[in-house]
Amino acid sequence: MRWVQLSFPRADERFLFEFHSTLCHGLESVHAVLQFRIREEVDAWYRNFYCLGWPREEHTPLVHEAWLFALARAVRTYVSAKEKELVYRRIVHHDAYEKIADKMHLLHYVLNYIEAREEEGIEGVLYSKHKVEQEAIIYLESEHVLRLDGFFRFRLREYIQELCAMVDLKIEQYMAEEEQEAIIRKLRAFLFALPRRQSLLRLVHNASFAFTYYNEAWEKLMPQGLLSLPPQTESAYGNEEANIIGALAEFAPEQIVIYTRRPSHGLVMTLKKIFEEKLIVCTEFSFPVHIGPDT
Repeated sequence: MRWVQLSFPRADERFLFEFHSTLCHGLESVHAVLQFRIREEVDAWYRNFYCLGWPREEHTPLVHEAWLFALARAVRTYVSAKEKELVYRRIVHHDAYEKIADKMHLLHYVLNYIEAREEEGIEGVLYSKHKVEQEAIIYLESEHVLRLDGFFRFRLREYIQELCAMVDLKIEQYMAEEEQEAIIRKLRAFLFALPRRQSLLRLVHNASFAFTYYNEAWEKLMPQGLLSLPPQTESAYGNEEANIIGALAEFAPEQIVIYTRRPSHGLVMTLKKIFEEKLIVCTEFSFPVHIGPDT
């Protein structure tokens, strides 16, 4: 027979129902190999769950692992709830928080990223959905008493530090994306207000930041560079990007077709964001125009 004491802090009883449900469900899910009993006692600081388990037939590695994994999942449930609170506090105390208009969108943006990162996993990164379970199993291999609040604060210290760093990074990225979206909206309004000069503009993507321009009849066009972008938008792009966007403003087309071997190139993606439905990216083509390798 094995026993483990999971001490749930009474200060966190708002998370108790989910924790208790996960604990019972986890142990019930391995009932084919394991019998268990849970006894609960309450003191001034903790709600203590005494979990007793014994194999139905013989003590095998499978029974041992099933027991530990069931307990570790319950620990993970508590830690997940504490994580969300930590993320929320980290966001609302960030220097940039008051500058952000849609605060709930920011919260969902950060939480969704964290959940996606946990699911996908990134090689070389400690932060993953399995980290807590692994730490809990390692701890319970040698200890019988696990205080959940202490486990969260001390055993997962590096894990929590990485989580905080990730939240800060995503807040900065969110602000940068919001700023970029505002610039694109201003730039789009400027470009779409220009009088149309070309019904169709063809762009052949020759290299990373090199395009050749043609009209609908495949006659070569040369931008004169006389039209400048609004200062608040031009400064957001590098010189090469700004020159190309300026050329497109000068030609003022109704429709744009980009012929490229690299549809995911950063500049192509930028142009797609700016021109939206006015721009088509063509990757399958055959015509007497040379597209050289990227430089």
